[in-house]
Amino acid sequence: MINKEIFEFPIIYTNPIPKIALGWGSYQTVGDECKAAGMKKALIVTSGLKGTGIVDELKGVINYAGVSTDIYDKITTNPKDWQIMEAYKAFKDGQCDGVVAVGGGSSMDTAKGVRVVAANGGKDITNFTVFIDPPWMETLKKMKPCTIPQVSVATTSGTGAEVSSFAALSNTKTKMKILVSAPNIHSTVAVIDPLLARLQSREMAAWSGFDAMAHGIEAFVTKVTGPYSHGMLLHCVELVYKNLREFTYNRMNNTACERMCWASTMGGIAIGFGAGAGIVHGLGHQISALTDCHHGRINAIMMLAGERYNQPAIIEKLAALTRAMGVDTYGMTEWEAADRWFDEIEQLLKDLDIIPGQLKKQFGVKETDLEKIVKVYANDFCSQGNPREFNYDEVLGLLKGAL
Repeated sequence: MINKEIFEFPIIYTNPIPKIALGWGSYQTVGDECKAAGMKKALIVTSGLKGTGIVDELKGVINYAGVSTDIYDKITTNPKDWQIMEAYKAFKDGQCDGVVAVGGGSSMDTAKGVRVVAANGGKDITNFTVFIDPPWMETLKKMKPCTIPQVSVATTSGTGAEVSSFAALSNTKTKMKILVSAPNIHSTVAVIDPLLARLQSREMAAWSGFDAMAHGIEAFVTKVTGPYSHGMLLHCVELVYKNLREFTYNRMNNTACERMCWASTMGGIAIGFGAGAGIVHGLGHQISALTDCHHGRINAIMMLAGERYNQPAIIEKLAALTRAMGVDTYGMTEWEAADRWFDEIEQLLKDLDIIPGQLKKQFGVKETDLEKIVKVYANDFCSQGNPREFNYDEVLGLLKGAL
């Protein structure tokens, strides 16, 4: 039968974004934001951020505003289903009425998970996974909206989770990275303070910063993107490319630090404007579920292989990204400008001390793991938005090449 549909994605949906406060010293407004959101007792959800003093400082700010606090500080990278349920128990036992997420995407996504569970009768968080099949919009219809307020305080410069409407979590039973969503899951307020971002280690600055780059690149080349996000994504890529090196090796460079914070939030907003991500995020999700590697690091490691796979479908877009990074492409063909993009990203990774590929050596990924990674990716939103259509054997071959 002839498929008479003209457009693959005739409707582009956008997600709501929260109120955003970005600037030096903005963390001092967190107590007032909690109070304005109606909180009387907030659960601070965090990894602990040991050695930074951030959690103690924010606890004091919140308490000073007249809002009492409990703390759940056991979050790890790639937050686990059982951690969300532990945090929910702490929320319920403490009779809290709001959540403050402090950290990177792991803390923010855990806080979102707590609110989803609280809104839906305390059921295990894995019940709220959204896939391509069954249709995610049908799944959302069965969920009650989140009504508990969340203030998200970013301490990294790459997540974008402070402004997104999804949470990425690890299902430890199935060893899958899953996406959770629900009506009104986005933060109530997002606070992004460069004073906190510059407390990252050099390694974390590089990894989280490249996560912002991955958002900018993948959301720009995806086939579901619309014009709402194009300019923001190109500017995101420009800011990361021109500032990530400086910020990684000198977090006290206030200009580079602030620009990385802007880039991180831009990437998250633009994804919510209907752009989504692609094969780099999709495969990276499942590799991190198996190995517990850092999300930003695996995005960086998979970037060259993923976009080389996509290259025939995105020549003009890669050329545009090359120009956005400030490269003079005068006299180059679009193909030559696209090839130049790979050279620039390869050099950036080298400068950040990130080795592309070598999944077996770096994370212990086995060839027997690859088929599961591809099968799970096939039902991930990222495969739907990837510019090159899904083909099992081709994606498997990509992974074998990166092993």
